[in-house]
Amino acid sequence: MAVDPAASPLAFFASEMARMRKAAGLSQPALAKRLGYSASQVSKIEICERIPQADQASRLDEVFNTDGHFARLQPLVENTSMLPWFQELFKVEASAEEIRTYESYAIPGLLQTEDYARIAVESARPVLSDEEIDQAVALRMTRQDILDRDRPPRIWAVIDESALCRLAGSPAVMRKQCEHLACMGRRSNVVIQVITNDEGICCAGGRPFTLLSFRHQIDMVYVESLYSAKYIRDRDETARYALTLDHLRGSALSDDKSMALIERISHEMA
Repeated sequence: MAVDPAASPLAFFASEMARMRKAAGLSQPALAKRLGYSASQVSKIEICERIPQADQASRLDEVFNTDGHFARLQPLVENTSMLPWFQELFKVEASAEEIRTYESYAIPGLLQTEDYARIAVESARPVLSDEEIDQAVALRMTRQDILDRDRPPRIWAVIDESALCRLAGSPAVMRKQCEHLACMGRRSNVVIQVITNDEGICCAGGRPFTLLSFRHQIDMVYVESLYSAKYIRDRDETARYALTLDHLRGSALSDDKSMALIERISHEMA
């Protein structure tokens, strides 16, 4: 895949990384070994499927002896690859010890496959260019990197059954998405519960939200609207969201039964 370095700061960073790697006579796996990352991470940054993080940029400068070149580029890439109100979520997710989320309409972003994410972005933001869609998908996939770090956050996702049955693209995309959820649900740090359609209307009224908990700061609630988001830090209001989430979990199937339902829906997506 050829990357046009003039297309965006993200594309310029990717092309510079690939150019210097090749000039140094390094393969992607060889560079990955020097960086201390996987070959897949290197590959995805070079084709703009991941947004480089600050530590990755600093390591590139060390490997290529580029005097802070990549470290200076990284904030520009980050700032131009996400909406301003989303930048805080990107950062707080990375420092959260526990992320509890409720979704009624779609699969939570941290648990989406790339194909599902692309369809979700294209559907929700039809005014975006192809380049902007690519950046939005890359951002969503980059967020998921926290799930594969040495000490990943605990994830508790409550999802309405309707989100699992709502067709995104094709049955094949939904089948892979359900298979991915079943795989994620088997991780020790991830719990996924499904509220079945026959439970009727639940206490959140279908409005999604995310509750984030940290080691050294108070909990925070993230609520996204169509074109913006708000962050709630007031203790009393945060406590009300936590209570709502407890009620939602009480209305949902157990995690084992939820996994069985997800697997059944996956088999039906033939």
